[in-house]
Amino acid sequence: MSRPLGIVVVGAGSGFGAALAQDLAASGHRVLAGSRRARPANLPAPYARVDVTLAESVTRFAEEAHELLGQIDGLVYCAADPGAVARAWEVDPQDASRVLEVSLLGLVRIAGAFVPALRQAGRGSIVTVGSQAARTPIDLLAVYGAAKAAAEAYTRSLAQELHGTGVRANVIGIAAETDLARTHRTVKAELRGRPSPHPPLPPVNDSLPLARWLLTDDARHVTGQTIEARQP
Repeated sequence: MSRPLGIVVVGAGSGFGAALAQDLAASGHRVLAGSRRARPANLPAPYARVDVTLAESVTRFAEEAHELLGQIDGLVYCAADPGAVARAWEVDPQDASRVLEVSLLGLVRIAGAFVPALRQAGRGSIVTVGSQAARTPIDLLAVYGAAKAAAEAYTRSLAQELHGTGVRANVIGIAAETDLARTHRTVKAELRGRPSPHPPLPPVNDSLPLARWLLTDDARHVTGQTIEARQP
């Protein structure tokens, strides 16, 4: 392995974020994992609570990250809200607001807290976890897809505006068994009164190598891209 990197993973309370934080720490990188949830079991890395919907919480988290890691080389944004799973015209606007608050505005707050230091260091990789739902309409996920599309567009804009600074920004789309996938299946079955056929989803670990690669200097030529880790 090349030199250990300092990497912040936001949204590491479960699913892909927790798996990535564990994978990076096990690989010898310096990792700070953060989430609104309680610390995941068996996570071999420092963990801090952060609520991306609150500016003061994000500020404290960024301060803790810089104090703990020193130089930050990578920033991964996995935070998402699995709510607002419903027919597009039946979504509660408050549920929709919460999903957008986490998926988009949370990313904006995190970027505001971390990008200045990355620019000053003249290096760094930002990875946003997107979704196929951002590019392909999926039944009952209108709001989630819209929020992820906004987060993906924001990340590509970051990449363009950071061009020449040494800081990169990319999106990965994952198809994996997560809390959202389980909620989606449950709500769909309830609405239709029967289980819905669903292609088998791979485990989150199948998407880890792409995220790991984008964080390293081996991917220093890649920025402003949206890459699907694996199709179901």
